[in-house]
Amino acid sequence: MLGLRGRVWQRRTPLVVLMAVVGIAGAVLVARDSGGGHLAANRTQLRKACDGTLPYRDLERLVGDERPGELSEHGTVLTPGQESRSLLDCSLSWGDGHGVTVHAEALVSDVPEAVKSRDLLEPAGGRGTFVAPGTTGQYGKRGAWLVADCRGGLDGRVRPTTDLYVTARVTDGTGKAGKADAAGSGKPGRATALLGFRTAVHVANALTKAQHCGSGPLMTPTAVVDTDETHGAPGRGLRKCGWIEGSSLPGAAPGPWTTLGDLQESTGLSACAGRRGAAKDAGERPRPKRWQVTEVEAASWSGILGRSAYDSYEREGHVPGWGAEDDKRSSEADGSAGTRREDRVSSYSGRPQLALWARSVCDGSATYHRVAVYPEIRLQDGETAVIGGTDRARLSTAARTVLDRYLDADDGWPASAKCRDTKVLGEVEQWH
Repeated sequence: MLGLRGRVWQRRTPLVVLMAVVGIAGAVLVARDSGGGHLAANRTQLRKACDGTLPYRDLERLVGDERPGELSEHGTVLTPGQESRSLLDCSLSWGDGHGVTVHAEALVSDVPEAVKSRDLLEPAGGRGTFVAPGTTGQYGKRGAWLVADCRGGLDGRVRPTTDLYVTARVTDGTGKAGKADAAGSGKPGRATALLGFRTAVHVANALTKAQHCGSGPLMTPTAVVDTDETHGAPGRGLRKCGWIEGSSLPGAAPGPWTTLGDLQESTGLSACAGRRGAAKDAGERPRPKRWQVTEVEAASWSGILGRSAYDSYEREGHVPGWGAEDDKRSSEADGSAGTRREDRVSSYSGRPQLALWARSVCDGSATYHRVAVYPEIRLQDGETAVIGGTDRARLSTAARTVLDRYLDADDGWPASAKCRDTKVLGEVEQWH
């Protein structure tokens, strides 16, 4: 009997032990795979969130397991017929600072971003701003923004519109929209900027497809450019800005000149600038004479971008005809009607410049062009200078030359956009 029991025990023991081992191993595998047990559910949530517009493959690595994802979403895309300023407002978080927030709206007013010439050439002063070539938008401290065209019209707003505005902010747990770069500057890195752009583009394409916009999808960016580098090789010597030839302009200071351009490669906007070399780089060359042109710039904005840019300058009184009625009444009151008022430049005028505006039709959209010439002027605090008639006329000639070269250049943006029916709107003296 003892032998029989022993044999029975020997036969049963391996099975019991095996079951125990399998159970322990299974528990270990489940624990290792699931952690807090929310990974699978959170991934499913990511696929469906924001009406399925988020780029799952790009954002999957941010999905957390320790807690359920928190989702907040609303907008006319999710609830057709409701009154909302947004097509889509959506935020998804997995805790520990990991999450994504997107916003999309059909624009019936200006673009909520600065798009003046300097904002394109030196965005945010070059501090932590990126662009994705081929995308109309920028990435800054609040994330990525872009503008897309929906020629078939966007639903969900009382006023008809064809312009879609999308923002995307991705956070990776550092408390900022991306980790600081390797140098520890605190600004977002390229990888985070690219992720923000790709998310915004994915959302824009999903919405325009769903709304049957009649416009093709935006290209998904594969790289971004740090705008700090617009003062280095990437922004210099661009082919589209080769028309400037600054030193050959009427009244321009002799060279050498360098050219600078925005790097968006956008079909909706463009900017170029030419600058005479700084005195410290000029060797033995004399400094420019007063009123000689030392810098020029040119920019174009189509569609809603044009309206937004024009409105931005108009709020500062820097568009043709602004204040003309006040000047007329003033000249009539002091008896100077019919004579040219004296041009005075104050040391408090900022960067004195003469701008010239024009309007065209480019790629079927109303487009504003603005060029400007910057004269050399050195004033002490509180000092005022008077521009003589000859110097003033030379600035006007230079501005018109810049506009003509810009519009006629074979490699320039207006040529690529097939601009036509151009009308010159007038000059603006930005020095009073």
